Amino acid sequence: MTEAVEDCRRKFADLVKLNGISSKYIERETERRILEDGVVRCGLTLEEARGVMRCVADDYDLVFESETDRRIRQVLDKHAGKKGKIGKKQFNQTASILRDFSNDSISEEEARRHIKRIMTDNGWQPKRAGLIPTKRWYRKIET
Repeated sequence: MTEAVEDCRRKFADLVKLNGISSKYIERETERRILEDGVVRCGLTLEEARGVMRCVADDYDLVFESETDRRIRQVLDKHAGKKGKIGKKQFNQTASILRDFSNDSISEEEARRHIKRIMTDNGWQPKRAGLIPTKRWYRKIET
């Protein structure tokens, strides 16, 4: 490999590190912008930019929203089952799992909003809960 390519990779790695300073949780838009910078400014291929970004993420405990979304979708899919319904207890457990995946860099309320958005995007419905079964627990979550 040429020295110029290695220099570009180092600069791109530094760019990824800089974006991880303020928050260890990198949102999808930021991830896309970082990849775009790697491809446009540094002349890396998309696969090279992703590889460098993942290496830096592993070294500095950065978490990407796209990765957590994929994992949470798998958990919710398991909880939803054939009927496509998710109970309050399962919802709260999944919110806790999301916070674990993100190394507690997002709040409980943010995790709940995120889970609700994923449920809506995938067509999963909440189960009724409580003494008089309602979906109020789900409707109270702001999106």
